Amino acid sequence: MKLDGKVAFITGGGGGIGGGIAEAFAEKGMRLVLADINLADAQREAAKFGDNAIAVQLDVTSLDSWAAAKAVACKRFGQVDVLCNNAGISQPREPLDQIPPETFARVMAINVTGVYNGIVTFTDDMRKRGSGHIVNTSSMNGLIAFGTFGAYSASKFAVTAMSEALRDELAPFGVGVSILFPGLTRSKMSLGDLESGDITAEIAAQGMMEPVWLGRAVAKAIENNQLYIISHPGYRAFLEQRYRNVLDAHGEPAQPGYIGLSGGGKK
Repeated sequence: MKLDGKVAFITGGGGGIGGGIAEAFAEKGMRLVLADINLADAQREAAKFGDNAIAVQLDVTSLDSWAAAKAVACKRFGQVDVLCNNAGISQPREPLDQIPPETFARVMAINVTGVYNGIVTFTDDMRKRGSGHIVNTSSMNGLIAFGTFGAYSASKFAVTAMSEALRDELAPFGVGVSILFPGLTRSKMSLGDLESGDITAEIAAQGMMEPVWLGRAVAKAIENNQLYIISHPGYRAFLEQRYRNVLDAHGEPAQPGYIGLSGGGKK
């Protein structure tokens, strides 16, 4: 997809990674709809791009809120070509059984249902037009699960799975899907985690990536219809170990002589 002149709808657009995506898209000549639960934050970001951007308030957990935001976007720009489901929240750094039920439910409502709601709101239009692209923000925690991040990891693994399935479903219609897997990035979430102590000063001292560079990686992925966007390759060793463990568990079938699927599957 050529991005010049296209319209992007970015959730969590009030700063951080969403703001970095917006900046990178503006460099490509895109028009922007910056959606955020905090309208003032979205307005502040949109002001950087003049008439090429608008701000809308959005509660990603509400389909009614999505419908209202979409109506504003389409009235201003006609259609949305790129959807970036980027809004998300973290969790207190605690063992899974010590996460309060309401906290677990909120993480899932925003990080998982919020992405689903965006997909439901915009996918059919893209399918009918035979063009468009969806970018869903997961996390390195959506590929590798670390202790004391169980709820967050569960939500981001769900984003990964939904996105991979969605890509298969939409490919025949000319609609692309990409998954962004950020590591530590300068964002409202990571700065909040640092302030609360959920990110230690030692980890933060290793450096937070500036969000515009993630945005530029996202723009490149859309142009190339690339599925996986890995911004922080330093996690590769952890991922290799996880996959080795999974593959090493593939021994003889539980039922002696069982054949089933062998050597097939997706490529």
